Amino acid sequence: MARATAPMGNILRVSLMAAGALGIVLGVALVFLWHSSLVDLTGAPRLVGFIVFRGAEAALIWGGAWLCVRGWNGGATPAEG
Repeated sequence: MARATAPMGNILRVSLMAAGALGIVLGVALVFLWHSSLVDLTGAPRLVGFIVFRGAEAALIWGGAWLCVRGWNGGATPAEG
């Protein structure tokens, strides 16, 4: 049995998509592009920095994509299953 989505207002939908886009931008720009600078700035060993910051990058991108999709699909009426 399919679960119906809860009704969602347009302001909430836009907010979810904006937060998702921000998470994706932070994941790509902050962690991916400036990875080595962040590792040097924190003083963490290379392997630990790689694991932590790549994990944070994956979490930000995955979470941002989830928020964008949830905001995009969360219509004002429940989906019929």
